[in-house]
Amino acid sequence: MIISRTPLRISFCGGGTDQKNYWENHGGAVISTSIDRYIYIIVKKRYDDQIWLKYAENEIVNSVDEKKNNIWKACLKKVGIDKGIEIVCLSDVPKGTGLGGSSAFTLGTLNALYALTGISKSSAELAKEACEIEIEILNEPIGKQDQYAASHGGFNLIEFKKDGEVVMTPVVMNSDLKKKLLSNLLLFNTGVSRDAREVLCKQRQNTESKKEALHKMKEFAYLSRDALYSSDLKKFGELLHENWVYKKMMADNLSNSMIDRYYDLAREAGAIGGKLCGAGAGGFLLFYVEPEKQDNVRKALVELEEIPFDFENFGSKIIYIDER
Repeated sequence: MIISRTPLRISFCGGGTDQKNYWENHGGAVISTSIDRYIYIIVKKRYDDQIWLKYAENEIVNSVDEKKNNIWKACLKKVGIDKGIEIVCLSDVPKGTGLGGSSAFTLGTLNALYALTGISKSSAELAKEACEIEIEILNEPIGKQDQYAASHGGFNLIEFKKDGEVVMTPVVMNSDLKKKLLSNLLLFNTGVSRDAREVLCKQRQNTESKKEALHKMKEFAYLSRDALYSSDLKKFGELLHENWVYKKMMADNLSNSMIDRYYDLAREAGAIGGKLCGAGAGGFLLFYVEPEKQDNVRKALVELEEIPFDFENFGSKIIYIDER
């Protein structure tokens, strides 16, 4: 039996520039961090030839092609396993909350399956294969940031070159600055999960007409990195707000009246900046709030559940191996 643990992520600025129809023409950049919320994948060889899958649903099938879960089907085919296996998924957060769970699910599955077969893959190899499965095989309308954030872990500037190369550059901060940044970030669950496909499809359709907004968000990724390097955390918070303003221009279904209301309430209560995590339309709201204003923001968002979190320095890893 093998257990992999793969972190979820929070993306700050630049989201959308990791989509192929943008980076292949202009190059993209995202600044993000992995967090201590995880997807766990448990894989175990079975005594018979059946395939048992346990996630939000349970599946018992006799062949890979019978499976309804397309990600697990593609992962098993990629690794070359076609029978006699049981896979279980456990998650720290619900599906569709904007923290990169789908890609963490794919990447963690690949990591565990390869480990079960005795094959070791690098972080870059796992991210590349997860992108192939989600984007090329399953034709999901997503970018490449989540796979690389989940595989490598840490606080990074992720650049997407026109030739398809992905460059991971750690954002190095001293421990005091990193602790202060973390203490100024508040994360709230809107209670609304959503299927990102519709939102992302609309954003992808608008890439050309909204490319100037994407250019600005890419610029904000670099500027937010520079703000951290100069220890200007207030500027980092302001850039979060500017990025969100431009992000909302990408599609009319990215936000809604409920999300706008919560965002405005937080800003009125003292939040310097914030954003909706992930594609949009639901999930988790992140805010940058200086300490003296945090209680005001919590009171303003009393309807929402606050989710404590910490930064995670590591990407997907195997945390348990039973060789029996």
